Amino acid sequence: MLPGLPPRHDRQIQRRFADLPGHPDLPGLAGVKNATGWAAKTLVLVVALAIVALPRAAWAWVEVHVAGDETRLTVEPSGSTRVQHKVTLKINGGPLRAFDVRGVDADAAPEADAYVVPLRDAQRNSLASASPVALEMLPRERPREDGSAPPPVLRVRFDGKGLGRGVYVLFFRYRTDLAQQGALREDGVLTRLSWSGPVWDDGLDTLRLIFQLPAAPTEPRVDEGATTHDDEPGVVPPTTLSTVRRGREFDELELVRPYAPKGEAVRWSVLADTRAFRPAMPVAEAAPTLPQRALDAATTWTPDRQRSLYVVAAVALFALFTALTARKVREVEQACEGAEVKPRPLIPMPILLRAPLAGAALVAGVGLEMTLKSGTLGAALVALATALIAHRTPKLRTGGASGSGATLRGPGRWLPVAEAEAFRSPPRPRGGWLDVSTRAGKGLFAVMVLALAVGVGAVYQHSPYHAQLLAMNVVVLLAIFCTGRLSELPPDPAASPIPLLRDISRRIKRSLKGTEARVVGRIRVPEGTPDADEIRLGLAPRAALPGFVGIEVGVVYAPGAGGAVALPEVLLRVTVGSPCEQAVEKLAASGRSVRGRRPDERVLAFTPRLPTARMTAAIAAALARSVVAREVASKETKPAKRSRKASAETTQGAPVRDAKKAVPVAA
Repeated sequence: MLPGLPPRHDRQIQRRFADLPGHPDLPGLAGVKNATGWAAKTLVLVVALAIVALPRAAWAWVEVHVAGDETRLTVEPSGSTRVQHKVTLKINGGPLRAFDVRGVDADAAPEADAYVVPLRDAQRNSLASASPVALEMLPRERPREDGSAPPPVLRVRFDGKGLGRGVYVLFFRYRTDLAQQGALREDGVLTRLSWSGPVWDDGLDTLRLIFQLPAAPTEPRVDEGATTHDDEPGVVPPTTLSTVRRGREFDELELVRPYAPKGEAVRWSVLADTRAFRPAMPVAEAAPTLPQRALDAATTWTPDRQRSLYVVAAVALFALFTALTARKVREVEQACEGAEVKPRPLIPMPILLRAPLAGAALVAGVGLEMTLKSGTLGAALVALATALIAHRTPKLRTGGASGSGATLRGPGRWLPVAEAEAFRSPPRPRGGWLDVSTRAGKGLFAVMVLALAVGVGAVYQHSPYHAQLLAMNVVVLLAIFCTGRLSELPPDPAASPIPLLRDISRRIKRSLKGTEARVVGRIRVPEGTPDADEIRLGLAPRAALPGFVGIEVGVVYAPGAGGAVALPEVLLRVTVGSPCEQAVEKLAASGRSVRGRRPDERVLAFTPRLPTARMTAAIAAALARSVVAREVASKETKPAKRSRKASAETTQGAPVRDAKKAVPVAA
């Protein structure tokens, strides 16, 4: 209640200012407190969502342990040394993208052939899973608080996502000069060679080092003395095991320490013959003659000549692959034109654009594979070149006199042909130089694969990783020779079924021993043309029931992977209402009934469960026995067991093929 105002005005003012905070008599203060609480909760929720949604660096836990180190020092007479390490790493967590080797030589010059491989492959001497690594010397750090210099660090960077959990073998090499470091000190007739290995954060059970020194009259040995030179103690524990192997050019001294302390550099010291480090005086050679100097200048390998050779090789590869692409496209087009089908390239494109684009993609892909550390981009370009030259299987033409979607044939006559003449082997395909299904194509394919193998062997001497990338480019040859083949074209119904029908005929004769039957070939010749358009196998028992017309074995083709698939069918022709039809009435349920060539003819079509010559011959033999007169059948002395087995296969039924996928034999 406000003083000095009527009650009515007082209520109006309170309603208008009910949402103002700060007045103890006004109810809006509670609403302000609730709004403040909701704002705080909303702010906390927004901050939490921002923390979860915003991208940030992924921190993964990784633990690395050094399980072993095998080192080889190849020392030249001048003191120049190659240091080779084989370090066994045990990784938990991951991925590990970099690894530091502390305590290498200060003047270390890393070499570019370092790699890492899983332990199981290293034990089998296999580089199938090897991955290249990058080496770099880190800048020297500032001196420590006690004034000592920190050890030099060699950083190993792993390509890709790094190394996951497992055991790996890291192989790397670098060059150093022990003479400039003062590690070679003459002591009379012997020279003391001292070298310190890397500092490992893990204690090693066994540490192995091999000194490969120039051959000398006195064999090298371990320096087991406790003498000192200046302020540097040359102490080698007497627990070091040594093995000496002498050679004509090199002597090897293998040292094994049973234990290496944690976080300390192991110092090795050996004594070798001083004459091993005295290079022989150069022999004065006569000045080469002018022709010899000209020959040396012409055969000297220079960077400019190397670049020129690469350019010439790239141009030659471009011209070769462009010509092969154009030739392949023309061969496929001519073959498809003869078969009256359309070619189906994987990437439809005019030949004037397809051929140079395929050649450029292959050259660029191979070049990137050989120059970049990762072969992904180069492999993608090689895949593009492969797709430009690859061809799909042409669509199969449908033909016949029945079936859904089939093309009706014109009138023609069926003529009997002697078996030897009808089932003679068709001629082999010729003319396809880039087709592995021909003899010329097989020979050219073998030559090109051999040439690729030679190139892979040459690259393997320098980089096994790049050699594997080059070997995978064989897919280009597979696309050239193994796609767009003549065997993928639609088959000729008058010639392609001959090998299958010949095998079926041989099996029928073997199954019908004791039953007189005649096997002939039947060809269909369309009116107006001298060439046959289909061939079948005809079977006729000599003593058949009245109403028997004939048994025929035909072949239809369905599209399949890599070409057409042959599907044999057996047709039994009988006269409607004849004793022969009554005798085979029980078998009619296992096949399908279609109309024949005449109004009073009925055709029963039987399809084997599997499109094999054995099952087809068994069905044909069973039908031949079922149409033989009973008087003749009772005289047979040896009812074959195969007949009952074939009848069972026939009467059990077989699924009818889809008329859209396979063209049935015309009745």
